[in-house]
Order: sequence, then C-alpha cells, then structure tokens
Amino acid sequence: MNTIHHGFWTYVALRKRKEAVPYALIGSVFPDLIYYIMFFYIVIFGDIFTTDAIQEIGWSGVIHNLAHALFAHPVVEVLRQAGHSIFVWGVVFAVVVFFKGWRLNRWTGFMYGWLGHVVIDLLTHVEDAVPIFYPVSNLIVRGPVSYWDDRYYGDVFSFINGILIGITVNILIIKRVNARRKRSL
Repeated sequence: MNTIHHGFWTYVALRKRKEAVPYALIGSVFPDLIYYIMFFYIVIFGDIFTTDAIQEIGWSGVIHNLAHALFAHPVVEVLRQAGHSIFVWGVVFAVVVFFKGWRLNRWTGFMYGWLGHVVIDLLTHVEDAVPIFYPVSNLIVRGPVSYWDDRYYGDVFSFINGILIGITVNILIIKRVNARRKRSL
C-alpha cells in the first residue's frame, strides 16, 4: 500500500484515541521512511541527475534509474526487510511492553501503527514481498493482491482503495460538521 494510505487508514482506525494517534501515524509510515531518506541521499550524493544522463536517456530514464538505485541499495534492502518483519516488530514490541506496559500510550500507539503497516503490506505485496520473519527466516508470504501490479489486481485494488478513501473522508467531514452543529445549538 502507498505510504500515505497507511497513515490515512491508521488515523481512521485510531482517531478516537487522541493520545495515541500522532504516534500511531508515525508508526504506520515508519517502515517506508527509508525510501524517502534514501531518495534524498541518492539525489544529493548520487550521480543520477547529471546533464549527460538527462541528455542521453531523458528524464524518464533518469527517474527509472533513480528508482532502481533506490530499491537496489543494500541499506534500503536490509532496512526494508527489517521494517516489514513480524519478527523484528515482535522483538521491539516485547521491549516496549516490558518497559511501558500494555496500555495504549505513545509507544504502544507507535507499535500498533507499525503492526498495521506490516499486516497490510503482507496482504498487498506479491512480487515485491519481503521475508516475514527476517532475519531469522527467508520465508516470503505473498499477498493475494498487489496494491500496484495490475497482474495481481493492482488496478482494482487502487480503484477500490481510492473509492473507500473518498467515502471515508466524506463520512468524517459529515460527522465533524454534525458534531459542530450540535455544540452550537
């Protein structure tokens, strides 16, 4: 699923738990943050955006090379697998619970946001799935649908996800307007 959609659905699920929402939102995008960090690293320190490259292969070729450099980078590969691993999540969650307890708080909110991301990605990644128990196992569980690959209903998933986001936004707006009207009466 797209990173921003992880944040949106996490907000929808936990919006009534105001104390945990900001931390859950951060947790829900946490596994994908490496992509954004490495994007800027490659743009700033890489030699992809050069005049010669743009003239030789054009902007689309440069963007294509950037995407490949991003996902092929060894740091991205390791952190992507660790961030999307149920095993890694479980170890970190155990440490958080040991020190902070089970109650919903900043730390557990972060962890539940992270877990939501991992579970949704397990269901929406097929060819780009990662080992579920990294680093102790290379077992890859492929989801039933891809959020982007049309060979695995990515077009259908994206359409339905977009419709559901639109409906949900409208419902949330209507609820907020109605709540404000009740308070003003």
